[in-house]
Amino acid sequence: MTLGELMNIDAGRQGKAASCSVELVRIYHEVKSESIPDPLKAQYGGRNMINTYYVVFKFLVTSDTGSKHTVIIKTSPDFDMSGWENNTAEIYCDCPDFMYRSAYTLKGSSALFLNDKTKMTLGQALSTPPKRTTSLLCKHAYAALKWFVSNYPNLMKTI
Repeated sequence: MTLGELMNIDAGRQGKAASCSVELVRIYHEVKSESIPDPLKAQYGGRNMINTYYVVFKFLVTSDTGSKHTVIIKTSPDFDMSGWENNTAEIYCDCPDFMYRSAYTLKGSSALFLNDKTKMTLGQALSTPPKRTTSLLCKHAYAALKWFVSNYPNLMKTI
């Protein structure tokens, strides 16, 4: 999913997210080998794999109740800052609301940030559909995403 698609959530969640405070904790850089689809292999000299670069942002989000949650946003670098709306992203929050209402849907859209730790934390939520769907993101994930989008040009300049 793109950042623009992830930002499209209900007004109720947006209102709840407004009362959260967001702090950027750390920026990680990830390079990983990914396979190239057959139609594109000729453009890359017939190779099967190519190195891909991603940027991972870790946030600490404090809600109005004082609870603190970690939110992770992984995206591609945008060196020309041509438009955040179309940049694809993966997202994760460690709160129960995200686990039980968002993770399954985001996984199906390839928008869930997964690594060994998040897979273990989410557990059965990855394979069990939610009983009740309210919104695509929890308030913590949306607050971090909104902060990220508001600071997008400055963040991308530092990469």
